[in-house]
Amino acid sequence: MFAALVAAAVVATVTPSQQATAQHASTEHASTEHASTEHASTEHASTEQPVTEQAESASQAAATAGESSENSAAQNGTAAKNSADKSEKTPWISLAGHWKACQFGGEGDVIIKDDVIKMEHGDPLTGVVWTGPFDGDSPKTGADDSKSKDAKPLPRDNYELRWECRRDSGYDFLCAFTFPVADQYVSLVMGGWGGGITGISSIDGRDASDNETTMFMSYEDKKWYSARVRVETTKITAWVDGTELFSHPRKDHEFDIRFEMDPCTPMGIANFECDSQIRNIQLRRLHASEITAAK
Repeated sequence: MFAALVAAAVVATVTPSQQATAQHASTEHASTEHASTEHASTEHASTEQPVTEQAESASQAAATAGESSENSAAQNGTAAKNSADKSEKTPWISLAGHWKACQFGGEGDVIIKDDVIKMEHGDPLTGVVWTGPFDGDSPKTGADDSKSKDAKPLPRDNYELRWECRRDSGYDFLCAFTFPVADQYVSLVMGGWGGGITGISSIDGRDASDNETTMFMSYEDKKWYSARVRVETTKITAWVDGTELFSHPRKDHEFDIRFEMDPCTPMGIANFECDSQIRNIQLRRLHASEITAAK
């Protein structure tokens, strides 16, 4: 009985300020717990964010890898196509060692050394002619020079021919290259008619100065120019220094040469009243796929 009365007295003697202090402590404790909970939530959210970013990064990396793989595959496909295109082209062969001077009458000297043909000033023409055989030649009508008997026959159609030429002095054509077009012949004249005309002689009886291939070009002395012609069943195309000059159809047209160039047939080179040089004469047959594509 006495103990119970003492306990009641103690409870009764707690002041209002002490009760406020106790409530304040309880409130602070609750606030602390709430803050801890928010901090934990923030940490949890902070932990989840990088995971999402990592997932997105992984997805982007996978997409990039896929694109890279596709690009690589495309590049490989292009490389394979280019390789296939190259494999379908026949190699160029040199025509060095199988030329002799033409007999025009009044021609200048011809000096052939180290794959360079030097043709000196003539009155008016100086030139050379190929001495090897062509497709379809019989042994008796083939190579006309003992050194050219072992030369492989050249095509009369579906081929490319290229060379380099330069004029050292003079004023007219530094090069007129005569070549076969099946059973006919033409000449690509470079710098004719006073030095400014380039074109094919002749088409339907019209010279390089007066047909669809006529080009006005000047050639500097002592400068090398590269030339190329392509004879296909459908057309004749010519380039100088990599620039296409013309591509003339063959159908319904007659091709021929000026009579002065007859000593250069079936393949030959001449100049007109000048000193000039020719080098790196090469030829290649067109591959069957190229002939088919041209048709």
